[in-house]
Amino acid sequence: MPDIARLEAAARRLRELHQIGRPLLLVNVWDAAGARVVVAAGSPAIATSSVAMAAARGGSDSNRDREAAFAQLRQITAAVEVPVTADLEGGYDLAPDDLIESLLDAGAVGCNIEDTDHTTGDRLLDAEARAAYLAGLRAAADGRGVGIVLNARIDAIIRHPQRDPAAAMDEVLRRARLYLQAGADCVYPISLRDPKLVAQVVNELDRPVNVNPSEPLAALVEAGAARISLGGGVHNWMMGELERRAQRLLAGDARAFA
Repeated sequence: MPDIARLEAAARRLRELHQIGRPLLLVNVWDAAGARVVVAAGSPAIATSSVAMAAARGGSDSNRDREAAFAQLRQITAAVEVPVTADLEGGYDLAPDDLIESLLDAGAVGCNIEDTDHTTGDRLLDAEARAAYLAGLRAAADGRGVGIVLNARIDAIIRHPQRDPAAAMDEVLRRARLYLQAGADCVYPISLRDPKLVAQVVNELDRPVNVNPSEPLAALVEAGAARISLGGGVHNWMMGELERRAQRLLAGDARAFA
C-alpha cells in the first residue's frame, strides 16, 4: 500500500515548483544512480525520460513494456527523497484508474502523458479524446487523495510536416486549452524553445508551460516558462561521450577516462 499522506505532500511540493517565470529545471534521468547524482547537484525534483529508460533496458520508446518501465521507476523513487515525475509515454494503453494506481504504487507523484498515436507513430491522437483521458487521470488521482502533477505533452510541433513551431502554434494552443480544462497542471509543447513563441503561449494560457532549453536560458525565464526539461538529451549526451572516450581508449589513449 502506498503512503498516501507522503505522496500527497510530495505532489504538493512538486506543484509548488511550477511557477511562471521561475522555472523548474529538470535533468531527466533513467536510473537510480543518475537520480542520486542529480539530487546531489541540488535538484529539488527528479524527472525521468521514457526514451532513455527504454534505451537503458535495450528496448524501444513505443508505449509498451509497461512492467519494465514501472520497475525502473520504482527503483528511481526508492533512491531519492525528492518528488519524482515520470514520463509515461502515451499511458501504455492503460485505463486511467490502472495508470494512476501503477504510478502511485511506483512512488511517483507526477507524469508526462503525450498525444502521439502510437499505433502509427506519425500522427496525433484526437484532441478531445486525449482530453477525456487526461480528465480520467485527474479524477482517478483525486479519488485516491493524491493531487498528482499532470504534465500534458503536446506533439503538434514534432508531427507538423515541417516541424515548424510557428506554423503549429494554433494547434498547440487549441490542444493546450483542452488539456488544461481537462485537469492538466502544465502543458508541454515538445520542441518549443523559441522565447517569443514561449511568451505567446504563456501569455495566452496564463498557466504553467514546460519547454525545452535554448540559449540563453534567461530568455526562457523572461518568457515565463514554468518548467524546462531536457528529455532524452541527457542520455544522448552521456552515450555520445561514452562512445568518444571508449574510442580513445581502444585507440591506445590510457587517459581517455582520466
